[in-house]
Amino acid sequence: MADRWIDLNADLGEGTGNDAAMMHYVSSANIACGGHAGDDDTIQQSIDLALKNEVTIGAHPGFEDKENFGRKQLHLTSAELSNQILRQLERFEGWAQKANTTTKYVKLHGALANMTAADFDLALTAYEAVKSFRKDMPILALANSQQTKAAKQLSLPVFDEAFADRAYTEDGQLASRAIEGAVLTQDKAVLEQVTYLLTTGCVKTISGGDLKLPTQSICLHGDNAHAVHLAERISETIKALGINIKSFAK
Repeated sequence: MADRWIDLNADLGEGTGNDAAMMHYVSSANIACGGHAGDDDTIQQSIDLALKNEVTIGAHPGFEDKENFGRKQLHLTSAELSNQILRQLERFEGWAQKANTTTKYVKLHGALANMTAADFDLALTAYEAVKSFRKDMPILALANSQQTKAAKQLSLPVFDEAFADRAYTEDGQLASRAIEGAVLTQDKAVLEQVTYLLTTGCVKTISGGDLKLPTQSICLHGDNAHAVHLAERISETIKALGINIKSFAK
């Protein structure tokens, strides 16, 4: 048990004001690249904060739609989607290199993440863009989704993530935020989900069934009003189970 580990990641650089505190608990930071949120200043600040706290940095591209925080489904052509992803990766990598580091992985955001989790062809388009940027870029993907299948088909290193603060449907998708109970906000529910996942390899679905999830990383949303408190409690819970917290990507 002593050598067992799990990554704890959070979506940061999104202007919530939680970043500095969150960096004390997470091992990987998914940093907004200016598409759904963020700008050059926040990208630079987030990378610097991560490096100071020895947190691994990943690019977190989404639809270029700040008005809707990247959470509205957009139906783009393959070229448009590829261009949006590449613009964001290039922007992020530019700041990473100025900090004498590089992008360690890519995780898709919001509606783009949900759509690619369900649609293999869309996931393939998105990850082909990532592969054209760097042929061996690690992907942080929603476990058991079309994202993982597409990344594997492209021979990209892929790591599975599960969510501490989101409910799942029976088919393995994240429950729509429009559904009551889709976002877990109370300590008890979040910590129970994390403990159950780490002890059984499953989460309880929104309808009460068991869903098996291979997991190398657990995500906590950084825009949650209680994100910092939850991050601390999740970190304590993981360590109490005798599991180390470390990034999947170095």
